[in-house]
Amino acid sequence: MVNLVTAGRSAVALVVVVILAAAGGAPAGPAAPPGTLRIAYPQRVVSLDAHGPAAAERISIILGRHLYDTLVTWDPAAKKFQPALAERWRIVDPTTWEFQLRRGVRFHDGSEFTAAAVKTSLERVVALRGPLTPLFTPVTAVETPDSYRVVIRTQGPMGTLLSNLTMLYIVPAGTPPTPAFAERPVGTGPFRFVEFVRDTRVVLEANPAYWQRGIPKLQRLVFVDIPELSARVTALETGEIDMTVQLTPEEIKRLRGNAQIKIEIGPTYYTRFLWINPTRKPFDHPKVRQALRHALNIPAITSSLLAGIAKPARGPIAANVLCAVEFPLHGFNTPLARKLLAEAGYPGGFETELKWNDALPKEREVADAITGQLALVGIRVKNTLQPRAIWLDDLLKLNWDLNLLGTGAVTGDADYTLGRLYHSRARRTGYANPEVDRLLEQAAATVDLDRRCELYRRVQEILWTDGPAVFLFEALESYAYRTRVQGFKLPPSEIFTLSEVSVTP
Repeated sequence: MVNLVTAGRSAVALVVVVILAAAGGAPAGPAAPPGTLRIAYPQRVVSLDAHGPAAAERISIILGRHLYDTLVTWDPAAKKFQPALAERWRIVDPTTWEFQLRRGVRFHDGSEFTAAAVKTSLERVVALRGPLTPLFTPVTAVETPDSYRVVIRTQGPMGTLLSNLTMLYIVPAGTPPTPAFAERPVGTGPFRFVEFVRDTRVVLEANPAYWQRGIPKLQRLVFVDIPELSARVTALETGEIDMTVQLTPEEIKRLRGNAQIKIEIGPTYYTRFLWINPTRKPFDHPKVRQALRHALNIPAITSSLLAGIAKPARGPIAANVLCAVEFPLHGFNTPLARKLLAEAGYPGGFETELKWNDALPKEREVADAITGQLALVGIRVKNTLQPRAIWLDDLLKLNWDLNLLGTGAVTGDADYTLGRLYHSRARRTGYANPEVDRLLEQAAATVDLDRRCELYRRVQEILWTDGPAVFLFEALESYAYRTRVQGFKLPPSEIFTLSEVSVTP
C-alpha cells in the first residue's frame, strides 16, 4: 500500500494543515517512496477503460497515455505523424490503408501484441458507443492478413484516419466490450496498472519490459484525487504531492514565491467561446453577431481576470491544432457595435440571457465581465448560472440565447472541433451554412494534408466573421511541481506524459 495523503483524508487533518501553513509553519508531508511521483489532477477519474463512456475525458486521456500505446503519434514540432505500435503504413487506394506492426511488444499481462489486438481495439471502440466511436464509424472493415499486418478499409476516403488513430489505445486481443476491463486495464504502455480506489487514487508502476528503451524513469506514479484547488496547492506546498495543474492567477502568484516549487505555463488545444444561437431572434441577423464581436473587450478580460492562464483567441481553434489559422482580433469598438445593432433594426439594443456553469476557472468573473460590456451597447443580459446537468441538457436542446463554454481538439486535428461542432447536422449551435457543410465534408474525405488545411482555412474564415460564436480565449495550462521533479517537458497540449520524468529523493 502506498503511503500518501489522499482526498479521502479527514476534514480535521486538512484543517490542521491549513492552520499550520497559515502560521508559517507548514509541516512537511509524508515522504514519497523512492522513485514515486504523486500528482493531483482536478478532474476525478471515472473509468480506466480506454474505449468507454469516459474515454474523451481529459484525465482518461492522460492516464491512457501512460497505460496504453497507439499505432501512430503526432509530432507537433515536425508536423508529421510518427510510428508507435505501427512501424510504417501506406495508402493502398483511397479507401484502404495498410499498417505494418512492431514486433516483440508485449502487453502487461505477458500476451503478445499482434494484429488481432488492433482489430479487437477498433471493433471494441465502435461497439461501446462512447464519445470516441464517431471517430471510427467510417471504418467498414479491419483485416489481419498476418500477425503483424493490418488492413483498414473505410467507406470513403478518410483524411482523418491517422489523427483519429492517435486516440485509439490498443488493448489485448479478445478483450470484450464490457465494464469489467475498467477494473483491471491492460495495455502495452510505459506503466502498468496497480490500484484504482475510486475518489481517492490511481496507482501505476513502471513496465520493466517496455519496448521503448530508457523509459519510464519513474518506478511508481500516483494520481491523487484532490479536486479542490486550494487543497491541492496546500498539498503541494507541504510536500504531500509533487505536482498539480490548472492554477488560477492568484495561486500562480502565491506559488512563485516558494523556492521549492517551479511554475511552467504551456499551450493547450482548448478554446473558450461565447456561442450565439442563430435560430433565435435577434441572433439570426449577421450584423447582431458582428456587433457582439466588437462589443467585447477580450484582451482586457484576459489580462485582468485570466493573466497567465489564457490569451485572446485568434481563431476558432487553438493555434497548436493541426490546420489552425490565426486572424486579426476583431477589435473592441462600442460605436461600431451600436451602429451594427442599429443597422440590424435594434438601435435601442435588446434583452437576452447568458447561460453558463462553473466547471471552468474564473467562469463567474468572465460571465460578469461579458454581461457588463454588452450593457454598454444596450444589450441587457440576464446572467444565469446553471447546475452542470441542467446546463448540459439545455445546451444540447439549443435552449439558450448565449452560452459560455469551451472545448478542446483532443486529436490535435481541426476536424475534431470544426467537423464535430459546426456542421449543421451536429445541431450543436443552430448554425447552418451549406458552404461550411460542403467544405467540412470535402476536408474529411481528403487524404492530402495540405489540401485539407486549405479547406479548413476557409471554414475558419467563415466561422470567425459570420459564425455562431465570439471566440474568446485560448486556454493555457499551468503546471506547478516541486523541484525534486526532473525532466518535465511542456507538451503541445494539455495532455501531458510523465514517462521521461524522474524524481530526486
